[in-house]
Amino acid sequence: MEIITPEPLPVDPLVQALSPEKLEDDVQRFLGMLDARGSEEELHQFLASHSYFFNNFLRLYGASPLYSKVRLGSEFEADFAWFDSGSFGPEWRLAEIEAPSQSMFKKSGEPSAALNHAIQQVRDWQEWIRVNIAYARQVMPHIEYPLGFVFVGRRDEITTATYKRLRRLSYESAVHFRIHTLDRFADNALSVLHLLKDHGGTWPVPMRAYSHADLADRKPSWAWEYLSGDGIASTLSRYRDARIESRAAAVRDFDESRIVDEDVDVE
Repeated sequence: MEIITPEPLPVDPLVQALSPEKLEDDVQRFLGMLDARGSEEELHQFLASHSYFFNNFLRLYGASPLYSKVRLGSEFEADFAWFDSGSFGPEWRLAEIEAPSQSMFKKSGEPSAALNHAIQQVRDWQEWIRVNIAYARQVMPHIEYPLGFVFVGRRDEITTATYKRLRRLSYESAVHFRIHTLDRFADNALSVLHLLKDHGGTWPVPMRAYSHADLADRKPSWAWEYLSGDGIASTLSRYRDARIESRAAAVRDFDESRIVDEDVDVE
């Protein structure tokens, strides 16, 4: 059977132009925005034009770009959305980002209004998708159980007491959403340094996020080729074949070990 190698995806010139020095400048600019306790919109626009700050949450070499301000009907709007092109098909992620001026916990150690609001937002999105699943899939194909991400507060605000509360809350909600401070984005960006030093900016996810209109218009085409079904079938087929081969290899190894053992017994 002939193996067809897909054409490589084009690389965004802004990604190609990214250097270690530019990355470090971007991180310092981002941290400066957090320190200045800027507006949520300012933070959103920065992240929407620096998609690599989502590395580790979003696969830079995967099948999905970043989408900004994705509307869920007329009721809700997710700050960011993307899908993970994993072994079992696309799994959508929805992110709520609070302003740098908001804290994760009150001085009393109780969850802040901002944290409670962000968590409720994610739960509302998930409930809306459950109730309106057919409509939601017109915009985000295959969506079913989207994982939520909540970003609020700063790392240096977390005390020993609130850390324990955060761990407990994260443990209890891990199936539905993940909670991170805004500092996590800086960590994500810095994790890209080794890619730049070893290969340069070569990943296909564009630097700038796509809009809700782009998502509704099925852009970019390479993401929708995956979502159309052929890409998913190919991925699942490769996963299935790899799993079958892995199991076959395990059986061969087991049989060979029995032969060795039998030879030893005979001797």
